[in-house]
Amino acid sequence: MNVNVELWKLKQVGAAIWQYLNQPLFDENQRMILHMNEFWYFYKIRMLEKCWNKKSASQSHYTQ
Repeated sequence: MNVNVELWKLKQVGAAIWQYLNQPLFDENQRMILHMNEFWYFYKIRMLEKCWNKKSASQSHYTQ
């Protein structure tokens, strides 16, 4: 079980680093964040918003 948790954490950090490195450089609609701490803060907010807006199977099951 502990190995699965560590693997999940590694995937999450890897995904965040990948998005940090693949930011658009000269996009007028989205600014580039150079400080990793600031990027990590906004990345976590985006992940929470994504999870909040995602419909879960149990929620849709009980609303039918």
